[in-house]
Amino acid sequence: MLTGFDRRGIFRIFDTAPRGSGGLEHPVSEVSVTRNGVPEPAEFISSAKGTETLRIGDANVILNEGSQQYVIRSATKNTLEPAEDNKVLWWWDVVGSGWQMTMDQVQITATLPAEPEKVECVQGKSTPCTAVMDGRVMTVSTGPLAAFTPVTVRVTFPEGSLPTPPGQAPSNWPLAIGSLILGLAAVAISFFVFRATRESEPGMPVLFEPPASIVPALGVRVIDEDDTSTDLQATLFDLAARGVLQLAQSDDSWTVACIADPATIETHPGEDEVLAALGLHSPGDNFTVSRTSASGEQIAAARAALRSAVRAESAKYLKGSPAGGLARFLAWGGLIIVFVVAGIYHFGGSGTRFVPILVGAAVLALGLLGVALDPRTRTIHTDEGRDMWSRAGGFARFLSTDSSESRFDAAAHMDWFPRYLPWAVALGVTAEWAQRYEAQGVQLASNAVPWMFWYGGMGGWSDMSMTDSFDSAITAASASYSAAQASSIASSVGGGFSGGSGGGGGGGGSW
Repeated sequence: MLTGFDRRGIFRIFDTAPRGSGGLEHPVSEVSVTRNGVPEPAEFISSAKGTETLRIGDANVILNEGSQQYVIRSATKNTLEPAEDNKVLWWWDVVGSGWQMTMDQVQITATLPAEPEKVECVQGKSTPCTAVMDGRVMTVSTGPLAAFTPVTVRVTFPEGSLPTPPGQAPSNWPLAIGSLILGLAAVAISFFVFRATRESEPGMPVLFEPPASIVPALGVRVIDEDDTSTDLQATLFDLAARGVLQLAQSDDSWTVACIADPATIETHPGEDEVLAALGLHSPGDNFTVSRTSASGEQIAAARAALRSAVRAESAKYLKGSPAGGLARFLAWGGLIIVFVVAGIYHFGGSGTRFVPILVGAAVLALGLLGVALDPRTRTIHTDEGRDMWSRAGGFARFLSTDSSESRFDAAAHMDWFPRYLPWAVALGVTAEWAQRYEAQGVQLASNAVPWMFWYGGMGGWSDMSMTDSFDSAITAASASYSAAQASSIASSVGGGFSGGSGGGGGGGGSW
């Protein structure tokens, strides 16, 4: 139906772009057009790459408003493609995605060269439609179609029903050889990049005291090149050991009390920010660690401020690793290529030719993904950092060994236990540190840590129940805050095959 009084005809756009693994075009030939049963002028005009545009009508003749019936006949070739198990596939947009007008209804009848094994039909991108078979005759009917809405059919012919499309069946040998070559190349690249990100450890002689110039959170970052999950707890313990804070437990909560003016001591990077985030500005200020969102929010702010300061301070000990950056680039790049190739295959293109690339990218991603996710590959130690690594690591060895050390007289150094406890918390070796004393027959009293009070019940230091309780309180508060901030994301996944991705198709409009 043409409306208005300024229409001269229509145009038909044919899609001739390569389709299928053979990559052969399907040009249009033997074109004839009639309008209302009478031959109508038609000519091919300039068109976009991969298309041929037929303009139908006479520029000097304006059509009357009303119904006009056009019959367009044409021929093409190279429309079939090989499928798995020696089957043959016809994947075609029987209504192209380029039609500019809406359609009240569409009926397509196609006589197939053989009885098919399977017929699928999609309207638009993913709406199923019905194709009815009567022997070799296929009939597709649809309801109203919006502009630019394709109707795609995918017909699979059984093995032996049709000759293999000439020139299109690829040999598997080039694909296999290419996959092997790219796979081995990816293995070699992964190995060399992995080796390049490994940093040799410095010597770590056992030291009986921590480095004087850094706090536990920074020391562990220098050793592990990442933040420790207990950095905030260790910082609060360290401030308590230096006389600023006092920790007391009651039931499921802990109270952190400020007992001295923080301005009277030398603070390290991040400590002032932690105290401010928890509202501990002067003696008499208290902060309660409880299972509430408000408590968790303050803890989250304190931890974020601490880690920001520690990362800035660690810049003189750690610098970016070029090899680690390359590993992340190759790992994520390989993963993206895998998804792109899989998308090409799934959404209508023939992904067979890209199998070697898929294999190489998958091997590269698998080989380097662990490296890319390892925080230790993001940085390398500076000369000053290697010296600090050696000293902090040597002190960590002293805290974590569970054997009796003849050079360590536990009874003569009872003051070391609370003083070094913040480092043990940061390193995750609190139980081992307590066992250093017990291995020499020294029983730790319940008041071994004078700035930590256990009101919920007495626990032994051998299993570090007090520090575990404080850590659990911090974790519970953080979880409450996270739960309050969480939001759910719903997603749906469709099935079938995607429409608008077949060969042929094209479209048209009026002029």
